[in-house]
Amino acid sequence: MNENGLYDLELCDFSELISDAKVALKNKNIEYKKLLEEVDNIMESYPNLQQILEDDKEINLTKTDCRMLQKLFNLQLDISQFEEQEIFFLGGKEAYFYFKNIGILKE
Repeated sequence: MNENGLYDLELCDFSELISDAKVALKNKNIEYKKLLEEVDNIMESYPNLQQILEDDKEINLTKTDCRMLQKLFNLQLDISQFEEQEIFFLGGKEAYFYFKNIGILKE
């Protein structure tokens, strides 16, 4: 039985479950991991983007910075698709345990 699930919000931290799902995704999905590494590499290579996105500073961007910013947004869209799919399946798994817990499903 799943003792600490999404359906029992008194016993769990929802954001922690989502974070755990993302960590598991990173460990099991090479393509997702590569996308995250590519984002990290861009952020390290283009300090102007880091200042805009992380430090909230106003900076003039070069054409290359603008291209990399577009690439970052596209990478983030791809990353989000992986994460949304993982969260969808997490919800399905938790629904199974919830239905089992309340007696709708029998083994």
